Order: sequence, then structure tokens, then C-alpha cells
Amino acid sequence: MTNNRWLAIRSPLKTRIFPYFAASLTVVILLTVVWGFERAERQRFSEQQRSDVLNQLSAARARLEAALNQRLFLTRGLIAYVSTINPDITQNEFERLSSVLIEEQQGIEFLALYKDNIVSHIYPLAGNEAAIGFNPMNIPEEREAIERAIQNRQTVFAGPLKLEPKGNWGFISRTPIFLTPLNKPPQSGRYWGLVGIGFDQNTLFKEAGLLNPSTQLQYAIRGKDGLGETGELFFGDGSIFQQNPVRLEVTLPNGSWQLAAIPANRWSSTAPISKWLWIGGGLSALLAGVLVYILVSEPVRLQKAVQRGTIALRRSQEALQKVNEELETRVEERTAQLAQANQEITLLNSRLKAENLRLSAEVEVTRRLQQMMLPKEEELNQIAELEIAGFMEPATEVGGDYYDVLQNNGHVTIGIGDVTGHGLESGVLMIMVQTAVRTLLEGAKTDSKQFLSVLNRTIYHNIQRMKSEKNLTLSLLDYHQDKLRLSGQHEEMIVVRSGGRIERIDTIDLGFPVGLVADISDFVADAEIQLNPGDVVVLYTDGIPEAENAQGVQYGIERLCQILSQNWQRSAVEIRQAVIEDVRRHIGSQKVYDDITLLVIKPKPSLLRDRSLIAPIKQDG
Repeated sequence: MTNNRWLAIRSPLKTRIFPYFAASLTVVILLTVVWGFERAERQRFSEQQRSDVLNQLSAARARLEAALNQRLFLTRGLIAYVSTINPDITQNEFERLSSVLIEEQQGIEFLALYKDNIVSHIYPLAGNEAAIGFNPMNIPEEREAIERAIQNRQTVFAGPLKLEPKGNWGFISRTPIFLTPLNKPPQSGRYWGLVGIGFDQNTLFKEAGLLNPSTQLQYAIRGKDGLGETGELFFGDGSIFQQNPVRLEVTLPNGSWQLAAIPANRWSSTAPISKWLWIGGGLSALLAGVLVYILVSEPVRLQKAVQRGTIALRRSQEALQKVNEELETRVEERTAQLAQANQEITLLNSRLKAENLRLSAEVEVTRRLQQMMLPKEEELNQIAELEIAGFMEPATEVGGDYYDVLQNNGHVTIGIGDVTGHGLESGVLMIMVQTAVRTLLEGAKTDSKQFLSVLNRTIYHNIQRMKSEKNLTLSLLDYHQDKLRLSGQHEEMIVVRSGGRIERIDTIDLGFPVGLVADISDFVADAEIQLNPGDVVVLYTDGIPEAENAQGVQYGIERLCQILSQNWQRSAVEIRQAVIEDVRRHIGSQKVYDDITLLVIKPKPSLLRDRSLIAPIKQDG
């Protein structure tokens, strides 16, 4: 009897509790589904946020590195000039060269030379007089960095620090200078000193876009003195590094900075669609729970409840389907974007192939044009006073070497030059030079200083328009009545006197590289050489003395002089052949890396020059 009473009590209790349990379970299940959808959307949205920040931060880093490199690159010209041309540069020469280098750069506070580690030259001098004589080696923190830079031949980059005399914050870069001995590899000689440049911090950051008030990011930079992640913070709010930022490394000559960014409005922890997912899902779960409760608690109205439940479930399904459709739409949009990107890449590949074909055609045209513009053998044979034999072999399809022989008003003008590098751009510059030289000669420009100044100005402006970094060495020879006038800076000119005695004439003080600066008139000079019967004049580009064999040994100027001394009595064509054959023997199977150009000039015997006077006498006899 006791058991029956317990069952009677338990049955109504179970009947009352079960509807609540079923409704609650339904709500929990539906809310769990909504939570899963919302969590996936939140994760996708977070990844999208970081991707957008990364793209913007990458662009900012590129602008910052470009602005840095533009300023650091200015010292390369000074290093090349001091190392190879003029290690005894004066303050006036330094100021004039520096003013040209930084003419279009903003925020440059000073350029300085530290001969023997002591400030010996500075630009601008006004306001910086007190810096002359300053020795950074007296500062322990700087001495260690400079000694390491000299030992490793690397640039020392410091800052931000206060720049005198303005007191503004900026950066200082110092690079060691080693002299370049004649016919030796660049900067292989003794240590000369340092070249330094200081520039303003805010100007640099403004160009990089970090100070733009409309930017969508908050930036911070740490790594003072190039110490990277371990360095001090010197830009932005330090708390950014504690807010899970996107980080990128900014490369410096002797270290790095760490650039970090977060969205201007901080990271968003919820996706835009999350609110609607929870609202729609919560209402659906509540409605479903109520319907389940009704269905379970009122079996009598089961059919109607089923109908209402079906409608409610359909609506829930529609809501969930709508969410799924939105997700599918986004997937389709992303797929379409990827397909479009693939089409663009395919189109770019097609254009690249077409561009390669076009460039190949342009290179071939330039190569043929370059060969067509060289003086022909019949032209050289028409020169009554001189035997001239020329040779030019480019390292690639288009070379950067130049030579030409022209006659005008009884003068024979001979030019030889070497454009930096080789290839299409160097070949085009060589053609420019040949055209400009011929035009100036046709205009009766004979004064060497005026001639080279006008030529340099023309080539310089063309190079600037081309946004090129090319320049060239160029020497011009003017021959008239057994006298040779030499001007312009190029390789040594070799004169083989009758009997085989060698004279080497240095051209370093006769000019300046063409196209490097706008005005070279102050650097141009000339030298006059008397030619006697039997003498030989030899001009060449650096492709001959620097030609290497398989062991890396260079041909050298001494070997060239030895071959010339052994063959001086032969004709110009035979001397040319002897030199080229000897160079080829030295190179062997090694690849040729530079253009090879050679000119051999030899006065003809007086009898051959005066044959126009002798012929009528023979006819009268």
C-alpha cells in the first residue's frame, strides 16, 4: 500500500516538472547553436581587423624605410667622391657638393666629414662652427659603436637625440670611409674617417604618414639606437605594446626598430552581426521553449500545438537560414574576389610576357643602333694624319661603353667614355652622349671647358628626367698638327714613345664624372701632348684592366703596358689585335662581366700625309 501511494504522488510531480525540463533543454540547445555561430563570426571579424591593420602598417613601414633610405643614400655620393676622387677635399668644395646633394631633401640638419674621427667639414657651416674639431670618440657610448662600425665597415645609426644648435629631436648616421687606391677594389685602402648626416625626427615621421591626424591607426615605435624590441620607446603611447598590437620590424643599417599599431578606436571584441544573432537566436529559443512547454504540458491540444510549433520552428529555421545565407554570401563574395584577383594575375602575366617581348625588341634595336653609330673602318681610313683602330665588345646585349672619332675644320676629335653599369639604360645614355658630342662639334664648340660643361648639363638634365642614377667618365682628345689636347676624367691615357717607352697620363684632375652634378666647369682642365713619328696613343675602358680569369686575377694595367711596349712598331690594327688576343688568353673560359673597349691611335708617316702634294709632282715628271 505504501508503494502505491508513492507512485501516486510521484506521477503528478513528474508530469509537472517534465514540461519545464523539456522547454529549458530546448532553449539551451538553441542558445548553444547561436553561441557557436556568434563565436565563429567573432573570430572571423577579429582576423579581418588584424589583416586590415597589417596592410596599413605595412604601407606605413614601407614609407618610413623609404624616407630613411633617401636620406642615408645621400652619404654614398660623398663616400665615393672622397674615397676615389678627392680625399683632400676643402670646406668650400664640401659645401658646394653638399648643397647639390641635399637640394631637394627636407629635414636635413647637417652633413659632416670626420677626418681621423674628428669633425673637419660640415654643411651648413653657419650656426655649426662649434662642431668643427668635435671628436665623438671622446664619448664612451659612441666610441664603442664607431670602433665596431670601422671594424665591420658598417653604418652607425643613433637616435633619436637632440640635434644642436636647434635642440630638435632627430637621428644621426655615421659611415666609415676607406680610400680606393688606383686600380684596386673600391674602399680597399686605408681608413680615412667618417661621413655623417643628421636629420629631423618629425620630418621623417610626417613623410611616413605617422603624424597624419586622419589616420585610422594608433602607432608606437621602440628600439632607440636600433636596439629593436629591447630598445626604449621614442614615438607614440607605450601602452599600445600591451594591447596585442600588430608589429613589424623597420630595418636600419645597424639594427632595427619595432613598429606597432592598433585601430584608432581600439580592438572591437564583438562582430557587427553578433547583436542580431543573439537577438534573433534568443527570441527563437524563447519561442521554441514556450512551444515545447505547451506541447508537453497540454497533450489535449497536441495537434494545434504541433501546428504552432511547426510555424515557430519554420521561422526559427528561416532565421537560422538567413544567417547561413549571409555567411554563404560573404563566402561567395570572397570567392568572387579571389577569382577576380586570379584573372588580374593572369592578365598581368600576359602583359608581362608581352612586355618582355617588347623589351627584347627594344634591346635588339638599341644594340643595333649602338653598333651602327660606331665609326666605320672606311671613315677611320679617310683620316690622313692618323691610323686609328677601334674595338668594342659589350658584356650584355647593350653596352655602356662609348667611343667615337670625328673630323671638323682640320681637327680630329676622339672621345671615349664608360657609363656606370651596362644594359639598356646604359646603352641609351651612351647614345645620348654620342649625339650630344657630335652636335657640339657641329656647332664649333672647341673650348674643352665650355664643351664638357655644356655636355654635362645636357646629360645631367636628361638623367634627372629619367630618374636614373647613371653617370659616366668621359675623356676627349683633340688632335691637330702633331699635338694632342686631352680633357675630361676617364682611365689613364697610355702613350708609347718610339722605342717602346711607356708614359701613363692620369686624367683624375682633368674633369669630373658626367651627369653626377649639374655644373662641372670648375673641375675641367686639359693637358697637351706632343706626338712624334712612331708614337702610339692607347685609350681603353676599365673592362680591360679589370678583366678576371677563372682564379679571380685581374688582367691589370701593367700587363697592358707590357704588350704595348712589345708591339709599338706595328700598325694600329695589329697592335689592337695583339692586345685583344692577350686579354682573351687571360680571361679563358671565364664569363666577361664588363664591356671591353680599346682605341689605338698612331700618327701616319709624313710621306703618307703629304701624298696629295707628291702626286702632282710625279705627274709633271
